[in-house]
Amino acid sequence: PNGERPALHVPGANGALTLDDIDFDVIAEADVLHVGGTSLMPRFDGPPTVEVLKFAKSKGVTTTFDLVAIDRPDLLDLIEPCLPYIDYFMPGLDEARMMCKLHDRREVIAFFLERGAKHTVFKMGAEGSSIAYRENGEICEIRLPAYRVPVVDTTGCGDAYCAGFIVGLGMGWSLEEAGRLGSAAAALVATGLGSDAGIVDLEHTIAFMRSATPLPMTQ
Repeated sequence: PNGERPALHVPGANGALTLDDIDFDVIAEADVLHVGGTSLMPRFDGPPTVEVLKFAKSKGVTTTFDLVAIDRPDLLDLIEPCLPYIDYFMPGLDEARMMCKLHDRREVIAFFLERGAKHTVFKMGAEGSSIAYRENGEICEIRLPAYRVPVVDTTGCGDAYCAGFIVGLGMGWSLEEAGRLGSAAAALVATGLGSDAGIVDLEHTIAFMRSATPLPMTQ
């Protein structure tokens, strides 16, 4: 009733995924490679993930990266070698804070940019999102609001944001426009039960983005 998302999680096939399952020919022809679920793929996390990301970058593929940030002491050790091969590092801000043991958002941004990520894209729930990168040695940040909706269930909102953002990039939109599309997709998912509730199609999501009321940003 309050929009929280308690869940039982079964890793399932994630536990069996290995480098042998990856079709490198498909990756070589892709525009974008998205890696998600790191920390729940024990046979793919770490060096295999680095190898896939490194290969994608060698072929000019844009790379995006999300994770499941469970509180484990080696999580940063899994993520850090991947960062130089990640164009858009897309965890929740709370997840990023947990990994680097810092709280101030600007310090968290700097932490991951300094370790090789080209952009940080932090999802911040009702506070919207933050997209940051370095330009001429300075950190530039775009802050975007979430959209006002009747929240039913936030399961899948972070994944929906990633999907909307990636679609925006694929259409040649600016970072700000891509972030707004991500926010729109996330907001629509929050309006119903389940991880794909509220999403009809791209046209509907864009129309919602253009008409929705943004929430105030306080951070």
